[in-house]
Order: sequence, then structure tokens, then C-alpha cells
Amino acid sequence: MQSVLLLSTLYLSLMAPGNNKAQRIYLDRGMQETSKGKAEFYKLPEGQRGDAYIGRIFTMDNVLKAEGEYADAALKVEHGHFKFFHPDGSLESEGDYVMGNKSGVWKRFDKWGQEMAERVYDPDPLNNIVYTMASTMPQYPGGERAMITYLNSKAEPTEGSYASFVVEKDGDLSGIKVIGLDGSKAEEIADALENAPRFEVGEKDGVPVRVQMRVPLK
Repeated sequence: MQSVLLLSTLYLSLMAPGNNKAQRIYLDRGMQETSKGKAEFYKLPEGQRGDAYIGRIFTMDNVLKAEGEYADAALKVEHGHFKFFHPDGSLESEGDYVMGNKSGVWKRFDKWGQEMAERVYDPDPLNNIVYTMASTMPQYPGGERAMITYLNSKAEPTEGSYASFVVEKDGDLSGIKVIGLDGSKAEEIADALENAPRFEVGEKDGVPVRVQMRVPLK
């Protein structure tokens, strides 16, 4: 019996938040990743529930702040149901995330447990943001040099000419503009880009995003 109690005590000790320091992901006040010295919270992985990865967020004093579901094992993209808590452990708010953005109706409660006005979030406008920089930038198959070689085979650009376009989340191009070439050559380059192989998509925190690019043609 004593050995069972000893093992149980050891298990609970190992599972305590303070003993998982190697797994901690440190967060600032805005819940963005930061260094330990600047952190106000930290995040810990808690396994999986179906296809979702579970994470819990604590204050630096080991008080539970939030728990919810993520799309990725690195716990970078919130995706699924989330709960946030007041310092005394009572529910502060709960609702759903869709690929990192709050979505739908979120219920809110004051520190006495009284229900407050709900908030409704529409993630669609955020989904259409066009980035100029992303953690993983889009790329033509084979790289920029392969793209220039391909375009030069369709028309002969002049020095200083360039193309501007948006690489969509599926790798297709939109908003193609060719600068520094006359009308016919510009149209030939634009047509070549329209018919080029799909780009490798840009990503932010592991999620495909729309990225504005400007590339030299020569």
C-alpha cells in the first residue's frame, strides 16, 4: 500500500506545472512568444484529443490562465474550443478559434460569475490579409533563378524591370503587375506568370497565408 502511495505522489509531483520547465513556451502580456526574462505567462503541451493538440497557459506564478485546442504540436495555431480563467479559477470567457482567429460567439463572465455581454467574432476579414513578409516565404519551384529563366524564355525583360503579384494560399497568383516593360512585353510576362507552375505557398506560424511579392525580371 505504501509503495502505491509513493508512486502516486511521485506521479503527481512530476505532472505539476513547475516540473515541466523544459517544455515551457514563454509568452508576453499579449500571448506572443518571448524570452523567459520578459514572460508573463508560459504554455505547456498536454497531449492530444482526437486530431487536436491540447495546451494550457499559466501565469509565471503557476496559476492556470487558459486551456484549449491547437492545430499543431508546437501549439502555435489555436484551433478549437478555448477557456480563459480569472485568477481565482472561475471562468472568464470561452469560445472557439479557427486557425488562430477567434470565431463565432464568445461567452464572457465577470469575477463573480455573472454573465456579461457576448462578443461575436468574424474571422473572414483576417483570413484575407495580404502579408509582405511571412515566416516561410512563397517560392517558385526551383527558386527565383528558375523563375527568371522561365520568364526570360517567354519575353526579354529589360534591366530594372520587375513583377508584382500576390501568391494566394493555394499557390496561384493574383494581382499580377509588370513594371518597366512596354505593353506587349509586359503582357507576355503577365501571361507567362498566369500559366507558371504553382508556387510553394507562404506560411505564418505553419498556416498558409496570402503574400505580396515583388521580383526582378532580370
